[in-house]
Amino acid sequence: MEKIYLSKEQLRKFLIIYQGLQNPKVFKGYEGIKEFVKRVGCLQYDPLNVVGRNIDLILQSRIENYKPKMLEELMYEDRELIDGWDKMMSIYSVEDWPYFERVRARRKSEIEEVLRCRNSREAITYVDTIRKYIGDNGACLPSKIDLGGTKSGTWGHGKFSSAAMDYMFNIGVLGVKERKNVQRVYDLIENTLPREILHMKDPFDCDRSFYKWYFKRRIGSIGVYWDRNGGGWLGHFVSEKKLRSEILQELCSEGELLRVEVEGVNENFYIRSEDSHLLVGLEENFVEKVSFLAPLDNLLWDRKLVKNIFDFEYTWEVYVPVAKRKYGYYVLPVLYGDRIIARFEPEIHRGEAPLVIRNWWWEDSNAVTDEVVREVIYSFKDFCRFLNSSGLSDESYKVILGK
Repeated sequence: MEKIYLSKEQLRKFLIIYQGLQNPKVFKGYEGIKEFVKRVGCLQYDPLNVVGRNIDLILQSRIENYKPKMLEELMYEDRELIDGWDKMMSIYSVEDWPYFERVRARRKSEIEEVLRCRNSREAITYVDTIRKYIGDNGACLPSKIDLGGTKSGTWGHGKFSSAAMDYMFNIGVLGVKERKNVQRVYDLIENTLPREILHMKDPFDCDRSFYKWYFKRRIGSIGVYWDRNGGGWLGHFVSEKKLRSEILQELCSEGELLRVEVEGVNENFYIRSEDSHLLVGLEENFVEKVSFLAPLDNLLWDRKLVKNIFDFEYTWEVYVPVAKRKYGYYVLPVLYGDRIIARFEPEIHRGEAPLVIRNWWWEDSNAVTDEVVREVIYSFKDFCRFLNSSGLSDESYKVILGK
């Protein structure tokens, strides 16, 4: 059975190239967004917005001159990308909708149990009422529907309408017409999906066929990935270790996956066969440029992998109590070439004001050269354009330089 041997440096370079983080950028414009999403399967969504939502931070590091309106148009005007549940709440290609029938079925049973535990199962009885309301009145926010009361208990949605519409969204009865800030405006799924997609049958003849597609797809979300439990295997089905090992072995025997051995790491790694051509010429034309990574970037899904391969320890501390934070509330890693060289904490940014960097931490102060600093400052020009900011504040330059 064919096996590929890589050093950690080679693996880092491959991951950077595969993830579209190399320079010059290869994914361009609206088509580039669609191509990148198809390559990695999904991008994780999170509504927090300090210097852009997670989804926009992922794309700004890969798409030249990216603006959030580009994603909004692809999702809610062109309907080529869609809100859905994958690893977590995610965005993926609308073409994948029929393939997720089993995920929606699993979500259905999971949410019903959650609602039961939260004394909110009554919300499910309003499905037909909400369907009729939207059919008669059009797309709406959950707050626009009054079901005559609130749920009991202290956890979960405050209103039955919110719980019911979230349930309907997860099982595929409702889709998202648009977002008003972080809130979903729901419509009937038939009004948000292309007709040919909506009426396409589940393409899998059995569970096993689905597993093969889904597990292989998840390997592609990172590029090269190992078979140990971690952030890349979060989600339904893929988190089941025994099933995962069986499916990965089967995919290898069928030539869909190739084994990868990484020098100094005693784990089984895998790559999709169709991606292995990117391993050729890793050392050629690898330009060392700076990118700012999103907290939930696909490259960072598995923190143990990042520590092992990039020698970088990272925790997103937004949900960590203030007294226990090592760095800060919303801290972004800084990639330079194939190394993560720093991290920084920005202040919340809105409008055209200068971007303020509250804190900056170099990973290795001895490696901070004039060239590295120049690349960091230069990359902030693009980052500030993405934010519609007038530029870095004067104090931010001093923070970066440690003055």
